[in-house]
Amino acid sequence: MTTVYLKAIFREIWASKARFASILLIIFLGVAFYTGIRATGPDMSQAAHDYYQRQRLATNSVQSTMGLTSADTQALAKHKAVLRYQSAKYVDVNQLNDNRVVRVSELPNKQRLNRLRVVSGRLPKRANEVVLDNHARKLQPKLKLGSTYRIDSTTKLNQQFNRRTFKVVGFVNSPRYVENISRGVTNVGKGTLDYVVYTRPDTLKQTVATRIDVQFKNLDHVAPYSATYKRLNKQNTRQLKKWLKPQAAKRQQSLQQRAAAKIDPLKQTVAQLQTQLPANAPQLVSLQAQLKKAQAQVNAIEKPTYLYSDRSDNPGYTEYHENTQRIVALSTVFPLFFIAIAALICLTTMTRMVEELRLQMGTLKGLGYSNAAISAEFMIYGGLAALLGTFFGVLFGVNFFPRFIAQAYGSMYNLPAINVQYLWGDIGIALAIALLCTLGTALVVLRVDLRSLPAQLLQPKAPKAGQTLLLERWHGLWRRLSFNHKITLRNLFRYKQRLLMTVLGIAGCMAMMITGFGLKDSIGDISVKQFNQLWHYDAIVTRSGQETKAQQRALADADLYKGSLKLRSKQVTVKQAGVAEQTVTLNVPAKPQQLHKFVVLRDRQSHRGYQLGQTGAVIDEKLAKLYDVQVGDSIRVKPAGQAAKRVKVAAIAENYVNHFIYMSPSYYQQVFKRAPVYNSNLVQLTSTNEKRGNAFANQLLKQKGVVNVTLMKTERETNFKMLDSMNLVVLIFVISAGALALVVLYNLTNINVSERIRELSTIKVLGFYDGEVTMYIFRENLILTVLGILVGCFFGNWLHRYILTTAETNALMFSPDIHWLSYGYSALLTMAFSLLVMWVMHRKLKHVNMLDALKSVD
Repeated sequence: MTTVYLKAIFREIWASKARFASILLIIFLGVAFYTGIRATGPDMSQAAHDYYQRQRLATNSVQSTMGLTSADTQALAKHKAVLRYQSAKYVDVNQLNDNRVVRVSELPNKQRLNRLRVVSGRLPKRANEVVLDNHARKLQPKLKLGSTYRIDSTTKLNQQFNRRTFKVVGFVNSPRYVENISRGVTNVGKGTLDYVVYTRPDTLKQTVATRIDVQFKNLDHVAPYSATYKRLNKQNTRQLKKWLKPQAAKRQQSLQQRAAAKIDPLKQTVAQLQTQLPANAPQLVSLQAQLKKAQAQVNAIEKPTYLYSDRSDNPGYTEYHENTQRIVALSTVFPLFFIAIAALICLTTMTRMVEELRLQMGTLKGLGYSNAAISAEFMIYGGLAALLGTFFGVLFGVNFFPRFIAQAYGSMYNLPAINVQYLWGDIGIALAIALLCTLGTALVVLRVDLRSLPAQLLQPKAPKAGQTLLLERWHGLWRRLSFNHKITLRNLFRYKQRLLMTVLGIAGCMAMMITGFGLKDSIGDISVKQFNQLWHYDAIVTRSGQETKAQQRALADADLYKGSLKLRSKQVTVKQAGVAEQTVTLNVPAKPQQLHKFVVLRDRQSHRGYQLGQTGAVIDEKLAKLYDVQVGDSIRVKPAGQAAKRVKVAAIAENYVNHFIYMSPSYYQQVFKRAPVYNSNLVQLTSTNEKRGNAFANQLLKQKGVVNVTLMKTERETNFKMLDSMNLVVLIFVISAGALALVVLYNLTNINVSERIRELSTIKVLGFYDGEVTMYIFRENLILTVLGILVGCFFGNWLHRYILTTAETNALMFSPDIHWLSYGYSALLTMAFSLLVMWVMHRKLKHVNMLDALKSVD
């Protein structure tokens, strides 16, 4: 290949720079989207892995129904070669001064495991200093560095502290709680924790540890969610149980000995009196009865139950992985959908380029150039566009999309920022697709032309022959059409490949825009449907037991009170192999016939209402999906501290936020063998004003036995603030799809004009005005755009449903409906891009050199 020929190749690139740029831009968009979205899941997983490793997140935890002693830690100390361990003391309290349920946990002098990450401030150094879970200042903005924090709960709980007033010196995040909102369940207050308070040692009076955290060293460098990790973790858990199994009997024996020592004085007194008094003496008989009762209590001391958990029981740990897997699932379909459109347009563009350069190919062939030398121009042209497009696409996509999406999820999790990584396998696939789109297409098209003789190549291809349309047989309609409209219809079906490519290209872009707007609808509808259509109460009052008359009067006499419904409300768990454990609220209304005034139980599609009966429970739709249950099936429900029970599913109700199971009192008693204790009220208020609502809550919390008041307005703001960030993801869909639509329309219209430049010049010579020449092309584009929009509506609806299925979190169900406005916005944007492209083409057609275009090449 000579230097002159190389110069000619690059001169051709410069002469057709608009086409070269369009190929490069299409490849750039496709590669950027593909590599960027594909890298997001692994980047987020790697960020979690690095964070867990840096903060030394425990792999396992042990608890006991009777607390954990130094004997338990000594049993683990024998295995220091294979594990690290750390004891933790904490107590859960219901804060009466701010209506929050918090866990007060002592920090060890040296954090071997579960190291806290300081967000602001520092760790406590003195006994009167404390650090708070960073989520605390989101719930209570008044909490700031230097402010005073006071623990104020029931008298019984207050007595468990050596100190209850502290100075806030920092805000932290714990690797145990990667989710921003959930902090797990508790048997205090409303049943769920709001945040954690970390103090110095000796704040609590308790002498035994609440939990021992363990980290096995064989998992130090193993990816946390991998199959290897799961296999090793199972082995480690078995070992841990084996090592601690003897401790239960030892603990029982120790407690019995301690209890027996307490009644030794009584034994001695009875022994002395037996030698001094008759056997039937009242004093002796009474003491013997006391001794017998005390001895029975000693003998009744049972073995403690040791409870074992691992990382999957930590709030957010498993769900974070599931979210990364959802992104991986999206990255297998959506980017491929995106890149397929880019490939389609590259195919059309390269095909047109080969056709345009037939004359040059014939000349070179006549001059003796080989087929390899002739095809080299197309290889360099397409290869250069593919390489540059891939290079810049990877550089932009890998650095932009993962950070952008991780930022959107950042409102849900408190992990540090991700570090981007280049997945060379995916980059290789993207480059191969890019080269296939350009070089592969050129080689396929060239295969025919390179076999032709120079004389054949020097002749332009005969234009496609017109065909009689089926529409022409509809004489009544065809006669009424104008000449221009007839020409438009004939040209549409004359160039069938262009028709198909244009319709599919526009349909693909339209589908992605509908998906973007549809996601916004699905996210926005959650709040409206859940809080306006399904829930008709404004507050939840939680008590320590049955409602007393004093509590009833205090509630009924409140200024904002409108009505209420008593119910049994309890946090339970549902777990099944292959699905992360779900926390579910079990509700049992005292008067099931009045439930519909407060909670609407209905089928999502038909809106048919459900009533609670004696043959089963009503569960939410998302829970049914997670565990793949239908009406008539059963699920295992486990209340805290009780054995799991089978609950039959009588109906599946519409619900979007969290999980709920509703039972009638009779069915509850049938399942759990006990009558429900109505410990809560769903309350309707006359006003949802935040200030008045807080005053209402504070007034009720003064009543003895009222442990928590949850205002639904606060819950709505807290739960859905995080969903606002999902609009960033929606923005990616719309902007990316819009950019692709613009490039696709420009490229296809440019090819259309180039192919028919002689035809357009002819009608211009015949006296058509510039506007009429543009309309000659625009009518076809308009029809193709409309067809693409219609086809795109069907594609978009399917793609939207697929993405919803893969993008939902376990505790959230998106509304599957797309608003008609979203279809309208997508259609208007597509039409606007079409108009913009035609405006550009109009300016180009105004300056067409008709003489050059009409010169004969014969």
